[in-house]
Amino acid sequence: MDLDEYQTTYLLYAPAKNPSGWNLDLAAFGNALQTAFPEVRYETRQGRQVRLSFWAVTEDGIEFTGFASNEGRDTVVLTDNTPDEAAVFIAWLRDSYLPSPDLIRFSSEPAVEEGIETDWRMPAGGDTARIAEELKQHIQVVER
Repeated sequence: MDLDEYQTTYLLYAPAKNPSGWNLDLAAFGNALQTAFPEVRYETRQGRQVRLSFWAVTEDGIEFTGFASNEGRDTVVLTDNTPDEAAVFIAWLRDSYLPSPDLIRFSSEPAVEEGIETDWRMPAGGDTARIAEELKQHIQVVER
């Protein structure tokens, strides 16, 4: 399996012991996306829960599609990204949006499908390569 090309959905969320630790306000998150990325579209949807669905593109052409929710536990879901792509968004979230860099726990679609309920911890420091390495290690563990 080529982890550089492996696309999946990543679930990013606040720690279980501090489920509202991100202080995730959906309107403020939408505004932060608009400030951070050159192309952004988002809308707030009311369904079973209120969520902000978004699409954003970096200057380098990396696309992010996903949603944010603050019901129960502050959460952002990124769909169909490689580890290197997801790392760009996660670095922005950690370094530019969250009140503290040590507040990101994560999982992935394959982990959820396998029934693995472990919260993996995103490094509080390091560049996008370090974040991507953490995501790749996670996929290797989950996909064995």
